[in-house]
Amino acid sequence: MDKRKENTKRAILEAMVTCLQSQSFNDITTIKLAQTAGISRSSFYTHYRDKYEMIDSYQKELFRLIEDIFNQHHSDKRAALNDIFVLFQREELLCALISNNGSNELRDFIINKVKRFIDRDTFDRFGRTDLNATEREYGIIYFSQAVFGIFQAWVDKGKKESPKEMTDLLLKFLP
Repeated sequence: MDKRKENTKRAILEAMVTCLQSQSFNDITTIKLAQTAGISRSSFYTHYRDKYEMIDSYQKELFRLIEDIFNQHHSDKRAALNDIFVLFQREELLCALISNNGSNELRDFIINKVKRFIDRDTFDRFGRTDLNATEREYGIIYFSQAVFGIFQAWVDKGKKESPKEMTDLLLKFLP
């Protein structure tokens, strides 16, 4: 891709970050995105059909990155969580999309990844063999929502702690 197209796409993504700070995703128009990016509407449409295609394209890349992190570190919670915090530290649009104004699809994807990562064996490894299948399932839901809440809170508070500090903190809470 040539430099101009790359710069325009980056400007559109940055415009989405800016818009999500004050508006919900559903309220953001392509006109507003183009204005915020400092480009014409036709320039926006040269790259994307609409805001949904733009976010879909971005989310697909994020899903691949997140999937790669969890696959690479499938048995190493510390490394996986640290890499996820690094990703959040680096990706402003990801942070905007997990905010209350952001994308339910991305939130659900991350929560489901965390659920699979925590998995049913987690409770056994920490001596909780007394839980039945229903209790384990609800335990997984509980912890995955809590982990996602930590990601959100860290972003909302300005990501003051390092990814390592947040990983260490989060691991203190997980079974």
